[in-house]
Amino acid sequence: MMKRLFIAFFLLGAITKVLAQTPRITFKTPLLYPEGVAFDKANKTFYLSSVKTGAIGTLDQSGNYKEFYKDKDLISSFGMKVDASAKRLLICLSDPNPSYSEFSSAATLKKMGRLIAVSLVTKKKTMDVNLAELYPGNHFINDLTMDNSGNLYITDSYSPVIYKIDAKGEASVFAESELFKSGDIGLNGIAYHTAGYLITVNNSNGSILKVDLADPKKISKVAIKNLFPGADGLLFDQGELILVQNKGVNKIFRIASTDDWQTATVKAATSGEDRFAQPSTAVADANRIWVLNSKLNELLNPAMVPSKEFSLQLAVFSPVE
Repeated sequence: MMKRLFIAFFLLGAITKVLAQTPRITFKTPLLYPEGVAFDKANKTFYLSSVKTGAIGTLDQSGNYKEFYKDKDLISSFGMKVDASAKRLLICLSDPNPSYSEFSSAATLKKMGRLIAVSLVTKKKTMDVNLAELYPGNHFINDLTMDNSGNLYITDSYSPVIYKIDAKGEASVFAESELFKSGDIGLNGIAYHTAGYLITVNNSNGSILKVDLADPKKISKVAIKNLFPGADGLLFDQGELILVQNKGVNKIFRIASTDDWQTATVKAATSGEDRFAQPSTAVADANRIWVLNSKLNELLNPAMVPSKEFSLQLAVFSPVE
């Protein structure tokens, strides 16, 4: 009898351990499928994008979702960033996949590529830049970052370039490289380092790339033992790189470098038991890292039941030996 009780408690403990997850901010917004998340430190509000409708919404710490900005011409919205000094929200817009947006059309599919700004005060659009006209081919404007001078750098997952929009709003192709190329999704997340360079990732082959801001032709692979196919959002936190990986891995990594990102090592990672659901992007809230569970894989699989609930999930890291 005691042996059976011991086995029962052992199995219960094992099941509890498997089901244990880090805290989430859950919100019920059917068919939202958010891909990008931004955080406004001033009012402690999250902003969420949507690949399904393009609409932008706000989310508070209690899980209350409200629509912030909507326009059918958005098609699908992806990476976002709060520009606190200008009190605006920067938003990447594209139409990369006909299975994503309900507004997808032949006129925009893999052709549209814009970056817009919406005032956080008036909720009105204040900037709309057509990046697709800068480079021939297909386009998927995916993510962006901003340097200390107000210049924006934007990735295109279907063309091997990084665009730049300067502080005056002038757009150009900033960098082009064979390292950016891919047969599927190329460049994805991008982050600015105050030492004067960008870090980005090639989603398909999982490489981490460094781009010199003073000389954008100076592009190199960061030497690291790991590759991260499915690498998505990037974020610098206390000098370390937070990397979100999906495509079945669904883990978040904390990566460190001691030589200005010539080389790097994985310092810590989340547990598989946390069960992130196609995580896409991440934001920092004080000393916490929140990761968006996009569930975008559901849109590519007709057999899956569409979700009515989504979440931001806390990333808790454990050291990697």
